[in-house]
Amino acid sequence: MSADDPKSRRLTDAEAALSRDEQRVRRLLQAAVDYIYTVRVENGRAVETLHGPGCVLVTGYKPEEYLNDPSLWIRMVPEEDRPAVQAQAEAALRGETTLPIEHRIVHADGTIRWVKSVVVAHRKTDDEVSEYDGLINDITARKQAEELTIRQQAQLIQADKMATLGTLVSGVAHEINNPNNYILLNAKLIAKAWKDLLPALQHYFEHEGDFRIAGMPYSKAVTEIPALTQAIVDGTMRIQKIVQNLKDFARSDPGELDQMIPVNAVVEAAMMIVANLVRKSTDHFSVDLGAEIPALRGNFQQLEQVVINLLTNACQALAGREQEIALRTRHDRARHTAVIEVADTGIGIDPEQARYIFDPFYTTRRDIGGTGLGLAISYNIVKRHGGELQFTSKSGQGTTFRVVLPLP
Repeated sequence: MSADDPKSRRLTDAEAALSRDEQRVRRLLQAAVDYIYTVRVENGRAVETLHGPGCVLVTGYKPEEYLNDPSLWIRMVPEEDRPAVQAQAEAALRGETTLPIEHRIVHADGTIRWVKSVVVAHRKTDDEVSEYDGLINDITARKQAEELTIRQQAQLIQADKMATLGTLVSGVAHEINNPNNYILLNAKLIAKAWKDLLPALQHYFEHEGDFRIAGMPYSKAVTEIPALTQAIVDGTMRIQKIVQNLKDFARSDPGELDQMIPVNAVVEAAMMIVANLVRKSTDHFSVDLGAEIPALRGNFQQLEQVVINLLTNACQALAGREQEIALRTRHDRARHTAVIEVADTGIGIDPEQARYIFDPFYTTRRDIGGTGLGLAISYNIVKRHGGELQFTSKSGQGTTFRVVLPLP
């Protein structure tokens, strides 16, 4: 067949077009940001893998590293994700069509990346699988965006729950105050009645001897009954204070940092709200409120929230009632700051977790309802007040959080 033959010219043109297509494909592969690879198959077994240029970009490893270490491709996959990856590869060896899978890999730099893996098998004329192609693209950014969306939704749900709780607290406080005021008024009336009756009772005792009141000898009742009525009055006053603290805490806060705040008053208000949780968590709760701490400028409700969050975290960190929580305040005259410390002897913070504890939504207690917002919110509140939220911790030995606030 001569070069001038039309059929020969058509073949030459086709070969040239094919060569141009191959070159274009090669250029595209060189510029690809996805990891493209081909696995050659013989007798149902993978015998060779050809790695495209996206290999380094997606995984951080060079093709020769995979050649020198054939098990690297599966070892870079976290153990819990390996079954799905191995199943996809085995299906490709059998020539079966599989759906894309999403899984994690450990990048060469040690970071965790999310990838999407697609595999397509090719058969020879005798229907045996000759090779399969794989495409892996990095979807870490998409996964992070999805997780952020989920976290934002959780935050909105939590905010809505808190708003609902605030409404409920106000209503419940009103319902509690009504009977509580009734008890308080009656207790005071009973105390006054006893005081009025006491001279007559004392006169009878002196002339007729001892007698019984409510099953008690008068000689004992004369001291016990005033103490009992005073205990009722003190208890109702305590209920009033708890209810008022809850109402103040739930109340809408404009967020202005324009109040002169006694530090110890903030701590006492917070203790009132979490007193029940503390009693349930430990038999060893100590409080040391420093004297002569100057008032600081800020927002009472916000700083109260910080102390509540820190005390709640300390309670949750305890493994048993024998472990301790200590709450302290002091005036650091050298630095002209007020200091609030919450220390526990609980489980401590793992060093790997310590760097994330102020990140929004980071929590190790999500299974028991933790949102990961408490410390992040506390950190931001303290920063707004010009202060610092510091902590020291040893795993298994406990944690101390320290709120350092500047004084005017």
